Amino acid sequence: MDTSTVANAAYGANTFLWMCIFAFGLILSILWILVPFAVFGIKGLLRRIARSLETIERQNVDLLAAWRDYPRDYANRETVVYRDVRPDGTVVVREDRAPPP
Repeated sequence: MDTSTVANAAYGANTFLWMCIFAFGLILSILWILVPFAVFGIKGLLRRIARSLETIERQNVDLLAAWRDYPRDYANRETVVYRDVRPDGTVVVREDRAPPP
């Protein structure tokens, strides 16, 4: 085998490797420069999400308080019958006393 062919192949592989490393470094540096803009762009969205979560939490607290204050008449509860058909064809019947709305 000719030594110049081996040297050219090694030189070509080495050059390709360094070009890949340079391209990766260039892409990484561009992304590193753009990261602060992405962080500042997300802040408004995070604030909106936090506000909506606070609203939902307040609604949940109000609903829980209304549910606790609701007068319950356990004697006159309405009975609900559930009929579930299983895949094998059997029917399961279950009765529950549902709380009034």
